[in-house]
Amino acid sequence: MPKNARKVAPSTPEQLPRAAVHAPKRQKLTVFLVTGDEALWPQIGAELTAAMVLKQIDSVDELVASTSSGQPGIVLWDARNNSDPAAVLSRINMHSSRFAIVALDNEASANAWTLPTQHRQVVGHVGLPINGDAFKNILDSAHEEANTRMALLGDGSSTPAGPGDSPKRSLLIPGAIAAAVIVAAAAFYFLRGGNSEPKTPTPATPAASTTVAQPAAVAQAPAKVSGEADEKIYALIDKAQQAMLDRHYIDPSAGSALSLYREVLSIDPANGEAKQGLERLAEILIARVQGALDDRKFDVALQSLETARSIDPSDRRLSALDERIASLRAELGPAQIVAAMNAQNFDRAAQLIDEATRSKSIAPAKLTQLRDEVRRRRDEFEIGRLSKLIDLRTQQDHLIEPRNDSAIYYLEQAKQSGAGAATLQPQVQELLKHLGTAARAAIDTRHFSDADKLMTELHNLGALPASLTGLQHDLAVGRAQQSPQKPDQPQFLELAQSRLAQGKLVEPDNDSALYYLNQLRSSDPRNAGLAPLSAALQTQILERARASFDSGDLDRAQSLAQVAAGLGATGDAEALSDKIRHRRAANGDVPQIPEQNLTRINKLAIEYPARALQTNVEGWVEISYTVLADGSVANVKITGSSPPKVFDSAASKAVGRLHYQPVMQNGSPVAVGTMLRVVFRVPK
Repeated sequence: MPKNARKVAPSTPEQLPRAAVHAPKRQKLTVFLVTGDEALWPQIGAELTAAMVLKQIDSVDELVASTSSGQPGIVLWDARNNSDPAAVLSRINMHSSRFAIVALDNEASANAWTLPTQHRQVVGHVGLPINGDAFKNILDSAHEEANTRMALLGDGSSTPAGPGDSPKRSLLIPGAIAAAVIVAAAAFYFLRGGNSEPKTPTPATPAASTTVAQPAAVAQAPAKVSGEADEKIYALIDKAQQAMLDRHYIDPSAGSALSLYREVLSIDPANGEAKQGLERLAEILIARVQGALDDRKFDVALQSLETARSIDPSDRRLSALDERIASLRAELGPAQIVAAMNAQNFDRAAQLIDEATRSKSIAPAKLTQLRDEVRRRRDEFEIGRLSKLIDLRTQQDHLIEPRNDSAIYYLEQAKQSGAGAATLQPQVQELLKHLGTAARAAIDTRHFSDADKLMTELHNLGALPASLTGLQHDLAVGRAQQSPQKPDQPQFLELAQSRLAQGKLVEPDNDSALYYLNQLRSSDPRNAGLAPLSAALQTQILERARASFDSGDLDRAQSLAQVAAGLGATGDAEALSDKIRHRRAANGDVPQIPEQNLTRINKLAIEYPARALQTNVEGWVEISYTVLADGSVANVKITGSSPPKVFDSAASKAVGRLHYQPVMQNGSPVAVGTMLRVVFRVPK
C-alpha cells in the first residue's frame, strides 16, 4: 500500500442506527490500526461499529507524526516481534492521554500483557489470529475507555484545563497510566522474557503537556485529621478512587465508585473530594449514554443517564438526551423506570410512572407493579441508610446526643420508616451494649443525670431486667453517698407542691407535679418530703383516672392508672385497672398488642408542621388506635402530647395513613389495638 494512501473503512447509510437520524450529529471515533500486516485490515474493519472510522498506519513513528498531541482515539497496535514494548507504550501514552490502546500480539503472549492491562497502559490484549467475539468485547471496552478520557479531558479541540479551571477536568485514569509506566516496564520484560533493560521513553511532545494527566486527587492529598469517622472517610475515598481506575463506576452496587462516594457524603455531606468524585463520574456517565445510544445498547444508556441525573439533575445536557430517548420510548417500555430505580432516583421513577399513566404507554397492571416496586425499594434504601447511621453513631458513642444526630434518633427514624424489629435487631443489640457501658461509666463518674437518661433508653429498648436492676442498685448507692442536701432540692419540692395545688398533675410534660417529683427523687432519694408528696400526687391522679373512667374515656383512665401505679403499689390503682379491663371486655374492645410486634406495609410519612419547623419546636405525640382485620387504621386518639396541640394533627394524619399486615388468630384476621409515640425532631 502506498505510504501516502490511507485506508478508511466506509460507513453506509444502512450501517447507521435508526435513532441517529433524529440525534445530534456526533464526530466518529478514529481507530488507528498500527501495523504493516495488510491481512489485519479486513478482519478488523468487519468488527467496527458505525460510530468508528478505521485508519491504517504503518508504524508508531508515523502515528505520532500524523496525529496531534492529545488527540482522542483507539490505537490497535501490532506488538508482535517488538523489542521494547514498554517504551513504545510509554511513547504513545505520552503523545496522547486520550488514546485507548489495545495490544495485538500472538495468543501465546497473553500472560505478558496481564500487568500492562492491570496498570491501565493498555485496555487489553487481542490474540492473533483474531477471534471475532473476543475482539468485539475488547473493542467495546476500548470505545468506553476513549469516551471516558474525552469526558474527563475534553475532546482535544481546546486548550487543556489549567489549575483554575473546573474540577470536572481533573483526571484519574490517564494520571494512573503515566505513573505506572516505569513500574510496569520491568515486570513486563520479565513476563515477556526480554533481557534488555527498559529504555527511557522519549516523548514526542514537550514534557509540560503531560501535566494535564496528573490527577488532582493524587497531587493534593487530603490533610489527615483525627477521629474514627475521618479514618473511615479516607478509606472510602481510597476505595472510590480505585473503583474509578478499575471502571467500576456504578457496578457492583456495594463496591462501585458511585456507592462509595455516596457513603462518604452520608457521613460528611460537605466532603469536597466526594463531591468532585461524583462530578467526574457524571462526566463519564454522560459520555457513556451518548455512545450506548449510538450502539443501541439501551439498558446501558438508560442506567447511565438516570445515574448521572441522580448526581446532578441540573446538568444542561440531560434535556437533549431526554429528547433523544423520548423518540425511542415505544421501544424502551418500562426500562427507563427501572433504570431510575437502580440509580436510587425514586422521585424520578415516580415521575416517569405518572407520565406513562397519562400517556397510557404501559399497561395498568405493569404500572401498579412498578409503583409497588418503587415504594418497596425506596423504603429499603431509606432503612439501609438509617441502619448505617445507627451503626456509625453507636461506634462513635453518640448514643443519645446530639438529639438530631444520635444513634437513638436514627433508630427512631428507621422505625418510623417501616423497619421491623427483626431488621433492626443487630443495631439494637449493639446499641444496648454501648448504652449499658455508658450508663456504668456515668455512675462511676457520678454523672447521675446522664445515667438516668441512658437507663431510660435502655428500658425503652427492652434491656434485660437483670442488667437494669444492677445499674439501678449502683445508681442508688452512688446517690446515697452524695451530700444529703443540695441547693436545688427545696426548689424541686416547692415546685412540685405548687403544681399539685394548681392541679397540674402530669401535664405539661416538663412543668408538672410529677416532673418535679421525679427531679427531687433523682437528686435526693432520701428527702423527707418525698413520701407525703408521692402519696398526695397518687391520690389526685387516681381521682382524675376515676373521673375519666366514669365519663367513658377508658384510654385516659388506663394511662393515668398506670402513672399512679408507678408512684408505688396501691390496691386502689389495681382495682381501677381491673374495672377498666372488665369494661373493655364488656364493650367488646379489641386486644392490645405492642406496635413493634406488628408489621407495617408502608412507612410512617410525617409532614412536619411548618410553623413548628420555622421556630425549631420539637416534641412528641402518643396515639392509640385500632388496626382492623384488613390492616387499615381506625379509632385514632391522642393520649398525650408535648407541646400540647402543636403536633397532634400531623401525627394523627400520619398514623391514619398507616397500613399493616393483618393479625391472624385461629387462622382468621382480627382487629387489635395498639399505641405509638411519634417523635418530632427538627432535621439538620
